[in-house]
Amino acid sequence: MSAVASKTVLPVGTWNVDPVHTTIGFQVTDTSDLFSTIIGRFTDFEGRIEGGDEPQLAGTIRVASVNTDNEQRDAHLRSPDFLEADKHPEILFRSTTVEPTGDDSFRIRGELTVKDTPFEIELDGRIRGVGQGKAGDERLVIDARGAFEWGTTTVELTAAVSAVKEA
Repeated sequence: MSAVASKTVLPVGTWNVDPVHTTIGFQVTDTSDLFSTIIGRFTDFEGRIEGGDEPQLAGTIRVASVNTDNEQRDAHLRSPDFLEADKHPEILFRSTTVEPTGDDSFRIRGELTVKDTPFEIELDGRIRGVGQGKAGDERLVIDARGAFEWGTTTVELTAAVSAVKEA
């Protein structure tokens, strides 16, 4: 795959996130608890990217799929103390604006909804490649990262996304 330089922020088309080749990660730092930091990821999600002149990104994360490589901590994160997976099973994201910041970089502004509470978030993105995958499908690979404040907690998000273009 080669980097893409285009007048549009994201290549034209509808791209569906490939969960097998995508990682949605997070790092949580809680300053009220002696600055503890937890690193993890979500393993069940879906997303869609609309490229072209009016790009849009949207995604859904299943809270029950949180994974920090510690089952006791994961159960606690799913509990009413934190994400309340039973009551709020999904985290939602939708972009409000996507604008270029360089030849292959862009800024995504959007709304991340956690436990029915919307948070404004800015993500810095970069196109890593666009082209034909090994299976002959057309693929878009992007990285994005950003953060938001949740009380005394800073949540940093990272997404390494591989998406397949719809026919």
